[in-house]
Amino acid sequence: MNLPLSPSSVPAGSATDADRRRFIAGIAASVGVVSLGLPAAAQAQTGATPRKGGTLIVGLSGEPSVFDPNRQFSYETYRIDKHIYESLVAEDLSRPFKEGPPDVVPALAESWNISVDATTFTFKLRRGVKFHDGSDFDAEAVRFNVRRFTDPAFEFYDTRSNATMKPVYGGLKEVTVLDSHTVRFVFGHPYIDFLRLLPQGNFVSGIFSPAALRKHGQDGLAEHPTGTGPYRFVARVRNEKTELVRNPDYWGAKPHLDKLIFRPINDDATRLSALRSGQIDILSKIPADGVEGLRKAGFTIHDSPGANQLFLSWYFGNRFAKDKAVRQAFVKAIDREGLVKSLFRGLAFPSYSIFNWGSTAFDPAQKDATYDPEGARRLLANAGYKPGEIEFSIITYTLQQPVIEWIQRDLAKVGVKINIVSLEWLTYASKLNTPTPETALFTMEWGFITPYWLKLAYDTYIVSRGGGEKVVDPQLAPAIARAAAQTAEARAIDEWKKANLIAQRDAAFVPLLSPTVNFIAHKRVKGFNVPLQNFYDLSTVWLDK
Repeated sequence: MNLPLSPSSVPAGSATDADRRRFIAGIAASVGVVSLGLPAAAQAQTGATPRKGGTLIVGLSGEPSVFDPNRQFSYETYRIDKHIYESLVAEDLSRPFKEGPPDVVPALAESWNISVDATTFTFKLRRGVKFHDGSDFDAEAVRFNVRRFTDPAFEFYDTRSNATMKPVYGGLKEVTVLDSHTVRFVFGHPYIDFLRLLPQGNFVSGIFSPAALRKHGQDGLAEHPTGTGPYRFVARVRNEKTELVRNPDYWGAKPHLDKLIFRPINDDATRLSALRSGQIDILSKIPADGVEGLRKAGFTIHDSPGANQLFLSWYFGNRFAKDKAVRQAFVKAIDREGLVKSLFRGLAFPSYSIFNWGSTAFDPAQKDATYDPEGARRLLANAGYKPGEIEFSIITYTLQQPVIEWIQRDLAKVGVKINIVSLEWLTYASKLNTPTPETALFTMEWGFITPYWLKLAYDTYIVSRGGGEKVVDPQLAPAIARAAAQTAEARAIDEWKKANLIAQRDAAFVPLLSPTVNFIAHKRVKGFNVPLQNFYDLSTVWLDK
């Protein structure tokens, strides 16, 4: 028996979902929303119909990685290529963040069915859709995409894509074409989070043109990204810009803008100058000390806690990271509230859980520890450490170096010496898989709104970082497995919270903070919404004269 799951019947959350939404609304009130940037709100304020044409320029905080949906990483990359590639389902990114996580909605699949045991997903695909190269989108194209990263016997199997996509598709038993526009996925375990994971940044299930891969090869796809989305790729000049143009043959509502240009600008001051001078229209990663000046200058501040979180992950090959007392003391020693108030000027919230503000399993009552430097010193002393005996490195990327310097000062107060290794983003990312023994922690900044994020974080940052599964509390792995195996969302959320308590008790992660201001726009930008998510939809954006 299969249960039809329409967009309106996607489970909304647990019995405490209303309470969590009220909490998010409280966040919105406390940060003082200046403008949600909603399409309807923009039209109401201006009394204008969306204007067609024009070029939108977006300032990024760093250079994108690769425009290959199965190999890419970083949200700055996904904010670009999600306009090129589409998944079987999407999220309604026009939903105000105060209303909670965006609903799952149809995209390349018009409808879907999920079996009662949540192991089988059958998708009815949209007809008449073309890839940007003119080839047809159909069920065979979907199977080609999936076999690329799941089937070693496939001619176009790619080991790099397999490594990236395995966290989502590791349990896939088969993908079957039932007819030209019907495809079925069968997993070896219940998987109620599969739909929510399909349109996410990182582990991206964007559908590319098989013809493009055949023509350009595994490495060439990133240089010639070919999807079905509302914008087509034109050119990329590394460290300068990426250009997309409107897809005139797009199956859905046509975007308003003619062209999108994304400019990576690493330096904070240069990014702010470019925004102030009108060289860019939307800016991400705004220095906290620049926000108030931009607000007074008439720029639109898009407040949202999002699904983003800054946290540290352990490298369990480091001898100090193996010690639970050191991990627990580290968490107690960080003044997260002081960090938010001082360095972020109050434009963030301290994080005490690996579940971010947007997660359906987020519970503000779940905290790993409060600021307690004296308690941290006692933990270390009881474990036999003398002041100054513990020394290790934290690897970070330049954008977050000030945060790590703050942590460095906090840890010095309890007798722990921190060495900082700061790298530009792409170099930093390449170092993650080759840590040196003196490295104990990495800086990370992302997260999902589905609580399945805890399993992804466990697999990515505990199992794959020095064999951490042999170090952390042995109860954590089975607790995560129980949560992931549930077929009812309310029960699943309860189990995810139990698993999270184990992770918090063990200091398996080091949550730091969630920024509340992620994007600023020029007043000429209309229809731009920042949802409770880490990315946005520019197809609804338009430029006023």
